[in-house]
Amino acid sequence: MSLTSPCLSSLRRSQASTLSSWQLAGPPQHTLKVMVSLAKTLHTIPDALVFEESERGPDEELRLQFKVIRALLDGMIIKHRTKQMVNGLSG
Repeated sequence: MSLTSPCLSSLRRSQASTLSSWQLAGPPQHTLKVMVSLAKTLHTIPDALVFEESERGPDEELRLQFKVIRALLDGMIIKHRTKQMVNGLSG
């Protein structure tokens, strides 16, 4: 979906010239308040306006840490369930 500056400014109740200046100036440094407002208008999140999809989310090191933690938790769950089963058989 492509929105023109006047259409988007109407949705945001802001000046079309403000939006046009953002487009002409390249990647400007907007205030967080403006970016949140624009994201709400577009029914998205501010990250989607600022970052490419590939730039969002954890970096590779953090992904690896999540995998390790997940594996540890899975192991603990299996150990707990096994202990419950053994106790159930002997009880």
